[in-house]
Amino acid sequence: MAIKLPVQKIVSDPILGLINIHGFLPMIDTQKFQALAFKYQLGLAFLLFPSATHTRKQHCLGAFQRTKDLTRRWVESGMITKDQAHTVTAFALYHDIGHGPFSHTVEPLFELLPGAKKTKLRADDAMGMEIIRGLQKEIEACGVNFDALLKVFKHEDPLYLAVHDKNLGMEKFDYLTRDAYYTILELPGVEYLSRYIYFVDNQVVVDERVIDQAKAIQDFYIKMSKHVYLRKKSAILQRLVQKMAYELVKEGMSVQEIWSLTDFGLLGRFEISSNPKIQFYYNRLMSGDFPKAAIDFKYEQFVQLDEKRRDKSLYTFGLSEKVLNKIVAHEEVSSVKLLADFEKGVAELVGIPEDSVIVVPPMSHHRFVPEDVKVYGRDGNIVMLSDFYPQHFAAMVEYGQSHQMLRICAMPEYREKLTKNAEKIKDYLLEFAK
Repeated sequence: MAIKLPVQKIVSDPILGLINIHGFLPMIDTQKFQALAFKYQLGLAFLLFPSATHTRKQHCLGAFQRTKDLTRRWVESGMITKDQAHTVTAFALYHDIGHGPFSHTVEPLFELLPGAKKTKLRADDAMGMEIIRGLQKEIEACGVNFDALLKVFKHEDPLYLAVHDKNLGMEKFDYLTRDAYYTILELPGVEYLSRYIYFVDNQVVVDERVIDQAKAIQDFYIKMSKHVYLRKKSAILQRLVQKMAYELVKEGMSVQEIWSLTDFGLLGRFEISSNPKIQFYYNRLMSGDFPKAAIDFKYEQFVQLDEKRRDKSLYTFGLSEKVLNKIVAHEEVSSVKLLADFEKGVAELVGIPEDSVIVVPPMSHHRFVPEDVKVYGRDGNIVMLSDFYPQHFAAMVEYGQSHQMLRICAMPEYREKLTKNAEKIKDYLLEFAK
């Protein structure tokens, strides 16, 4: 009796174990997907956490496996069809294919593209859309309906939430687990929670019986934000690399070309550049001689009681939400094209070289604005996690606000001069709020 053996192509993952990628090899064996193996998931965080060199490719394979397991359970429960499961699993595999080098570092350059402000998609999703349009043959070779996949990418099909739901999406579960594993050596425990996530009325919901686990995941995300994602040094280094990338744009390199580079490709461009600014910043980066924070502007309710904290190296100002929001929304602060002019103005104000000042705007606001979790109650109604834990949700909002700040940094040799002129810089900055 002939036995039909299963066809498998196995890859080993340190967190999820063995992943069978058979059936999706045409999508995986493409240059665009394989390039994700040369893009670090956490950008420059490896300079703080030496083991954090896991890649976008690892993460995409992890999100793929988690989505495949999740949607299999949904099919078995009659929530979705097999075709829908296959489509959204393909989306999980390619969900990060539009990322540029060093994670979110080059995202501000997206604004330089024609029509960028008109898209409702995030920069990496919009870039990903362009990439998959060129991979239709490979996608269809995997038995994926290309038009259906496009709808998921465009977020026109609510099934995209299986991957991209801000709280319960499989890519969130994977990056949170993977990032924690390689940085703080902890795991958030998403496996049990995954068993109780459903797709009901075109929404991703969590069973009421595991609301404590859902709350714990949000708490863990705050922990990771504090210890990894919002680290001051990472934000400063990200801005330093961004400044070098913008210099390449000024020299004539297209945003699309920069976006298509791997982390190593972008570093290589910096290394061989004859641009004196790039040489200066790159040499500092390679020698570990990084800019240091000198002045912080943040919401006044999150500053120490004296509202102005002085020490030898840092000066902190508290501003009202209205004023600080107006400042960070000003084009000289929010535009990568004009931010260099602001940095030059600060340098001239205190009499130091213009290349010695680095201004770090707040990180993308949408990334740290919490969203409520939809809970499927025992009576069949959908309620919100905040209905059970209102103070928990309020605390998350407060935490996100506490890390919204504008940093004025300088090379170490000029840091003290900035802090001595802090009041003068504050007055200069307040002009943007008028």
